[in-house]
Amino acid sequence: MSVSVSIVTYQSFSWIDRCLSGVFAQGDLVEEVLLVDNGSTDRTAEHVHRCHPRVRVCGLDFNAGYAAAHNLNFASARGEYFLALNPDVFLAPGYLKSLLAALCRDLGLGAAGGRLLAPGPGRILDSAGITPTASRTRFVDRGRTEPAARFGNEEDVFGACGAAALYRSAALREVSAAGEAPFAERFFMYYEDVDLAWRLRDAGWRTRYVPSAEAVHERGGSGAASQFVEYHLVRNRLWLTLRNAHGGELLREVPGLALFQAVKMVQSVRRPHVRAALRDQLRGVRDSLRERAARSRRAAKVSERSS
Repeated sequence: MSVSVSIVTYQSFSWIDRCLSGVFAQGDLVEEVLLVDNGSTDRTAEHVHRCHPRVRVCGLDFNAGYAAAHNLNFASARGEYFLALNPDVFLAPGYLKSLLAALCRDLGLGAAGGRLLAPGPGRILDSAGITPTASRTRFVDRGRTEPAARFGNEEDVFGACGAAALYRSAALREVSAAGEAPFAERFFMYYEDVDLAWRLRDAGWRTRYVPSAEAVHERGGSGAASQFVEYHLVRNRLWLTLRNAHGGELLREVPGLALFQAVKMVQSVRRPHVRAALRDQLRGVRDSLRERAARSRRAAKVSERSS
């Protein structure tokens, strides 16, 4: 078993040493560590290149986005498994061992994620995987801010939190057929992990939450300001549904999505960045529908070949 670890940094100098120490503590399971730096001005790339020679660093002179940077790493990854890791995550020893054990026991799993804890005392949960809210207005981190002990059972979930998600490389290649990269680059960042989880589900792969694999997610390592974050969360929410929801699932999505859109339209009166997100969201509708149609055609062809 071999794992390619993919890290994307942007202004992540204060996080990266601790992050890498957690990666190296995973032992021989790590075949390679691939890092793309998205044009940081805090010398993250130079520091890693100088102080961590095991890491293969690609320093860009612009911010290509979280999704595109992971795709760049995946294009050259050699591992049987691919760990997408945020620089503000510190893996406990055995994190990869526990996730790999789950993936090896069940060949129907395309991804797995561990129990991510918030920093500080009290063992408060940061994420136990991705789940839609009851109203399906949003997709959120399951169990966030709750006591970690409440999420002690290994179980299937909608998707793995992209902060520390382990994917079967074969599954990523399968959903990347016909030129569509694993991570949706138009999203830039945020909801790209949900989009990937949805596509894996549609391709027949499941995702497992493994609480014995633990890590601390500090949050803040992306270097993004709050308005920048909200812009992408608002813009990408509609695209997510248009790209992925079909049939009855689409019908379940519509009420919650309509409520989400209505709330954001009201907020846009006083929030220019939300107004910009709604404007750009509409500009991307045609591309989202085109991507949806292309994926449906590919699925139909696969079904015809297998029948």
